[in-house]
Amino acid sequence: MFELSLVLFLCVQFLTALLQYTLYVDRHARHKRRTPDFEEKTFFGQLHCILVLELQAAQRLDLAQPTTVILALIQQVKATLRDGIYTYKEFGAEEVVDLNTVQCVIGRVKDRGVWSIVDRSDNVAVQVD
Repeated sequence: MFELSLVLFLCVQFLTALLQYTLYVDRHARHKRRTPDFEEKTFFGQLHCILVLELQAAQRLDLAQPTTVILALIQQVKATLRDGIYTYKEFGAEEVVDLNTVQCVIGRVKDRGVWSIVDRSDNVAVQVD
């Protein structure tokens, strides 16, 4: 076996904050005999917990030196794209992802029982003095 020590477990409630994150998903996941063909997909979800793991050097894991891995427990939202705006009514499954996949924090606005996702990350210009 390998040695794993859980350094930090933060269970923080972010009641209004949502995240945008990207994962590679197999287009042929339902067809086990087909060769995997991965595409990058954008997901949205609510951050529930952050896990910081310290992994000791382990040959079995191809780790030559101790490594820290930061993971996030995210509950997906079932978002659909309509007229250039992502909307959702309910949450989906929870999943653990690498924190590096998180692209940005996003906002949301509720109108007649439907949440609309507000993402201005592409519109922000960095000003350098």
